[in-house]
Amino acid sequence: MRVLTRVASAAAVLAVMGLAPAPTATAASSTNCGTKYGQAANWQHVTLVVFENKSFSQIIGNTADAPYLDALAHQCSYATNMNHMTTVSSTNYIATTSGYTGPSNGHEVPITGTKAPRVWPQDSVSIFELLGDDAWEWAESMPSNCYKGNSGDLFEVGHTPFQYYVRTQQTLCPRHAVPLGSNDPMKARFNLLIPNRVHDMHGTATTTTAKSRIRAGDAWAKSYIPTMLASPEYQAGNSVIILAWDEANAKTSKMPFIVISPYTKAGGSTDVRYNHYSTLKGVEQMLGAAPLLGHAADADVASIAHDPVLGLG
Repeated sequence: MRVLTRVASAAAVLAVMGLAPAPTATAASSTNCGTKYGQAANWQHVTLVVFENKSFSQIIGNTADAPYLDALAHQCSYATNMNHMTTVSSTNYIATTSGYTGPSNGHEVPITGTKAPRVWPQDSVSIFELLGDDAWEWAESMPSNCYKGNSGDLFEVGHTPFQYYVRTQQTLCPRHAVPLGSNDPMKARFNLLIPNRVHDMHGTATTTTAKSRIRAGDAWAKSYIPTMLASPEYQAGNSVIILAWDEANAKTSKMPFIVISPYTKAGGSTDVRYNHYSTLKGVEQMLGAAPLLGHAADADVASIAHDPVLGLG
């Protein structure tokens, strides 16, 4: 696995939070958004970064608390009508990776709470099983591979869906659900990157207000995303980085959704109604994975891959 270079300034930011520094680029890296036109002939890498519990307006346009993420959205492209399935984290992660809101087992049983894998085991086929060795989950502060419990104030298993799928718990999960560390989360064809509870904006004892949570997540993004932009995979021009959120809040289902790639329309926004099934559908289509899983196959589910603004088709 490729080890990415750290810079002192990024290390200082994370040291203040009392956490190990994430790798950052040695120089500022351009997003290259809008530099290519038409369709990407063959997507080689899709990295989906998922943050927690923020509505659209808490990130997009919030130059005070999320200056880096807001700038990325406007430098690249974003969706204004991306919606969560429920306000239960696990439900949304499972929907994004299997096309269901809970165990299918002949009839769908929606998840009603964020609990351990033994409480909510998933029997459906997931994108991890569908792609096999081409799908990885990278979780910051996870103690060990395929860890199935919570750990301190930083790692919550309810944010890492790979561990819930019983069909791959003993096979793929121990090899492909790994701590983020200094690894390269662009190397697989599909990469699910989960920051820890400070950096994903969920909040801990040290980030107790909405502002502090957003600022911590924005600082992490500013220190980490440039590494991904500088990676050989992204620089080759056939990779995309998608920044998503698991849910908004009880008042609105609309979440931020930012797409970074050379093919996305720089400064573009789309108001097509999307949800987590739309993300799964688009990722599968981009990577040529079949069949479409669960409700991602529903005809009325719009695909993010077909949106000319996002540039993923």
